[in-house]
Amino acid sequence: MVDEKEHQFSRMWNEESKPKREKFRNRMKAQLDILHVTVTEENARAFYTGNLSVPLQERLYQSERPEPSFRQDRGRRRPMRR
Repeated sequence: MVDEKEHQFSRMWNEESKPKREKFRNRMKAQLDILHVTVTEENARAFYTGNLSVPLQERLYQSERPEPSFRQDRGRRRPMRR
């Protein structure tokens, strides 16, 4: 199965038809950009075959974000609605 994927990748990466080759490479570039990985043939091949290992980045969740400073400095409530 891995050899088949390697063969498919090589065929599409080295496609003679320029529009098809560019379409495939742009798709690989988009996927690697999402993962914040540099775009090289080796990284694209590893992604395509499922062998790319990328360290997970920490995400900031809403509860971990600091409060905006204007809310802390004000120290008073909003006026009541009439």
